[in-house]
Amino acid sequence: MKRSYGLVLAGGGTKGAYEVGAWKALKELGVDITAIVGTSIGAINGALFLQNDFDKVMELYDNIKFEDLVKISEDNKMSEGSIFSAANILKFTKEFAKNKGLENTPMRELMDKYIDVDKVYNSKVSYGMVTTALDKKEQTIEVFKEDIDKSQLYDYILASACFPIFKPQQIGDKKYLDGGVVDNVPINMLLNKGYKDIIVVDISSAGIKRKLINSKDAYIKIIKPNEELGGPFDFDKARIKKNIKMGYLDTMKSFNKLQGHYYYFDTKDFEGFLDIFNLRTIYGLELAAKLYGIELYKVYSYSEFVAKLYTTHKEYEKEYQKMKKSVGDIFAHMKSSKNKQDLLNKGLGLCFFMDMITSQPKYSKMGIVDKYFSEYKEAGAAMVELLDYMKE
Repeated sequence: MKRSYGLVLAGGGTKGAYEVGAWKALKELGVDITAIVGTSIGAINGALFLQNDFDKVMELYDNIKFEDLVKISEDNKMSEGSIFSAANILKFTKEFAKNKGLENTPMRELMDKYIDVDKVYNSKVSYGMVTTALDKKEQTIEVFKEDIDKSQLYDYILASACFPIFKPQQIGDKKYLDGGVVDNVPINMLLNKGYKDIIVVDISSAGIKRKLINSKDAYIKIIKPNEELGGPFDFDKARIKKNIKMGYLDTMKSFNKLQGHYYYFDTKDFEGFLDIFNLRTIYGLELAAKLYGIELYKVYSYSEFVAKLYTTHKEYEKEYQKMKKSVGDIFAHMKSSKNKQDLLNKGLGLCFFMDMITSQPKYSKMGIVDKYFSEYKEAGAAMVELLDYMKE
């Protein structure tokens, strides 16, 4: 019997692009999703996903900008990128002070354009969200679509996504704030409904994560990034596209369609990697590739990855030997923290630590490498093994 899942989408602003990639992968994998709950951007994405129109979701994320979410006066119009960038922070502060909170009224127009209320309610997939009621104290409000009149769906989505920089969302005689204030990863909504198989896409770096209840016998698969996704109000187009790709690849990896620690390899092809190196060495090689700045977000064959890592290392090694020749005693030169940082900034750090580990074993005995540069040591040891293998 095919397993069905409930899907939990965390809050995190424009980091929600990662959830878009995860959803694309889940669709391709044919994973049966029978319920979606979310907080903030997770609530918005959940409503979008129920419509089963990936192109429409991509259109939204391809074109989204700060002015689509917040009413901004002409004097304080933001430039592209994060609202907290040097170019925008002063304008943002002025707008916030002027209105004693930001108006998020443009979001309603955005939802009217991209969210089809009838499709949400006609979907067989259950859908719910979390918001925070501002009464005498903050109260967690968990609602499913069957609890909400169709005419108020936008109101509740806006309430769930009412980040604290915005003015509170009014529904009737009550005011609401972002659900992340009380529960940014609302797993309990599904546990309380009796769901036992749950997928969580966790993009949250801030916000409250409530203690799980009724989780006995539950299977919870958590998909989360290894890399930073940027800030919650980062509207950089390249960043958004990268996060979508990362969400897709990480989800494929979580369902064993891809392998790797930081990088991504086809599962069958990965067996060729394991015929040569053990898992710890492969982990070290991935660290080395990361330190050398080799592209992360693509699927590699093991032979392509090894060839790219080897040629990249040779290029850096050539530069390192030139520097070593020019400074004389490289180890004395590197006693200066400024010189060490300069070396790291040029991407030559791994070459230096490989040299240090092999030529100056006293450093390892003193624990200096382990204490401050454990990643370099792991990567260096793996690279030594790779170079030996390439000689054969």
